[in-house]
Amino acid sequence: MTSIESSGRTRHAAADFAEARMAAERAEAVQQHAAARRVAERAHDVGDCRELLSMLGLTGVRTKSLLPDALSVFRPIEGPRE
Repeated sequence: MTSIESSGRTRHAAADFAEARMAAERAEAVQQHAAARRVAERAHDVGDCRELLSMLGLTGVRTKSLLPDALSVFRPIEGPRE
């Protein structure tokens, strides 16, 4: 095997690894966003949501896009306030 063939295989393997890593990072971001959305849907209020996300280590997830949607699903625990 020549050094040119070996070098080509190494570059191909490195590109494959980089591509797989990027795919894994995208999948992780999707999972984190889904988890953060579920937390936002189940939280009692915005403060509760932020605290739960922090506990789960999901503070790096873009929560600004989650919170407005989640606010529409927040329900009072003890019924409507008068």
